[in-house]
Amino acid sequence: LSSGINAEYGGIVVGDRSAHVAVLHFPQFLYFLLFLSAFSAPHMIQRLRYSHLTVLRYCFRPVHVALFFASAVLAVAYFRYEHPYLLSDNRHYTFYVWRRIFNRTPMTIYLLLPLCFYTFLNMVALLSTVHSKFFTLLYFLCAAAQTVPQGLLEFRYFLLPYILYRLHVPQHSWVVLFLELCQYTLINLITVKIFLNKTFDWPDVGELNPNPQRFMW
Repeated sequence: LSSGINAEYGGIVVGDRSAHVAVLHFPQFLYFLLFLSAFSAPHMIQRLRYSHLTVLRYCFRPVHVALFFASAVLAVAYFRYEHPYLLSDNRHYTFYVWRRIFNRTPMTIYLLLPLCFYTFLNMVALLSTVHSKFFTLLYFLCAAAQTVPQGLLEFRYFLLPYILYRLHVPQHSWVVLFLELCQYTLINLITVKIFLNKTFDWPDVGELNPNPQRFMW
């Protein structure tokens, strides 16, 4: 099917192809870690009582810690990419996440690196409890292959690696799963409420699209 689409349309991009070219956007993997941390918050919080053991184990391996933070700092310093759509389309969550968090100050993303490290360690620990080291390594390589080439910061690029992660980690108590369900339900209710009740106009494209704009994922 994929080969047929490529042969028929000359690629898989729908719309403006010049805006969706592959780039080396290494910070995308860090954004994915933060996305995973936020959307699996009940699991991450539940892991706090065990995480100090994982963190201590890696802190006694200073080379691993230094390698992670050095790679992350270099990725942010030299491969940070601001897509034009991210800066101009205020209908999406990522517009506000970028403007009010990641790009609020030049240091904000660097201050979030410890959370990225904490999330990464927990992911390794959870995946390793039920899968081999090879599977864990393969997962992270595939997650990087999915996220890094994307120039545009969009949550949809994180969904596939996130879902695969959730399917392959041990299930926690029903309380944690219930809290996760409540979290997702609340996010969706808020999104639907904003979509239905909050509209805004784009004066500069009024002739092309006179309809009110609505907030969406």
